[in-house]
Amino acid sequence: MLYNFNINKKANSFLVIDVDAIVSNYQTLRSKLSNAHCAATLKANAYGLGIKKIAPALDKAGCSTFFVATLDEAVELRKILNSNRKSILVLNGFLAGAGRIFKHYNITPVLNNFCQLETWVDYNSTSEDRQKAALHLDTGMNRFGLDNKDIARLMKNPQILIKANIYMLLSHLACSDEPENVMNNRQLLEFRSLIGRLPKVTASLANSGGIYLGKKFHFDLVRPGLALYGSVPGHLQNNLTNCISLYGRVLQLREVDKGQLVGYGGTYKLTKRSRIATIGVGYADGYQRSLSGLSTVFHHDSPLPVVGRISMDSITVDISSLPDNKLEEGNFVELLGKNFTIDQAASLAQTVPYEMITGLGRRHYRYYNQIKDGL
Repeated sequence: MLYNFNINKKANSFLVIDVDAIVSNYQTLRSKLSNAHCAATLKANAYGLGIKKIAPALDKAGCSTFFVATLDEAVELRKILNSNRKSILVLNGFLAGAGRIFKHYNITPVLNNFCQLETWVDYNSTSEDRQKAALHLDTGMNRFGLDNKDIARLMKNPQILIKANIYMLLSHLACSDEPENVMNNRQLLEFRSLIGRLPKVTASLANSGGIYLGKKFHFDLVRPGLALYGSVPGHLQNNLTNCISLYGRVLQLREVDKGQLVGYGGTYKLTKRSRIATIGVGYADGYQRSLSGLSTVFHHDSPLPVVGRISMDSITVDISSLPDNKLEEGNFVELLGKNFTIDQAASLAQTVPYEMITGLGRRHYRYYNQIKDGL
């Protein structure tokens, strides 16, 4: 799809977010489930892509349960959805004194230790209508959730789950992006063992990668995050659609003689007379410095190598392979998209797609591609 970026003369870059593709990915994930419900994890402003656009689209597509990281994210999401019928859960737990906010906005905490569980029970005992909560059981990741000591206390007093109005038990997979990692089955067995010894409620284990580990990981509810945006590390055969494209404007063109150096530190030396384009996107915009000398941009599917170090606000590209005058100042090149995906960029940068997506800066002008918007 071609976009008339020149209608905005001020922008150095355009981030195109295909909301229709996100909805399609949600439907693809849901189709892999037999009896489990498919929630959506929209923490960190929907992974930096814009919760105000993405949440209503998923709501319209039938999603009724949403996970965020913090209470302020949950309050924002509740206002966006403009309905108390949808479940919103806060993964980062419950702090004493925050009960009235949870109640006012009908937000559900995910309790992460026994102290939070007791604090929640105390809060609920003062309320005429007890609010529900979820409980995180650690099964080996050693980050959030009840640890072994907490779980031992819980097993001695399982009725506290009724007092706390716990409606969901969940855990989180540490290695779902590595299908052959023995940790996956170890956590699965531990989770089964724990929920089998406690009152039966909704059970949830699978994140994005967990969905692709198979039905035995699905339980009652799955919580995809990154997969909504077309990426499932470690599971390449996923039938998901890329939803992110990033374009940068050509700010300057120049011819540079053989032997000249390009960029900070002079790390790139030209082996022949070359044409160099400077593009108005840099590491402050999420195009990571570690991609220096490794990544490729595209002009109408023609690959153009990034040369020299990536700067805060710009990158330099060798365009010598293009015919003269094919690329002009003010034109745009594709930095991320169908030719160079988030997954490929993350691999070259030796990081994860999560960091690539959430790191895309706020300076990009954004297009949201939705049928109803006519883009």
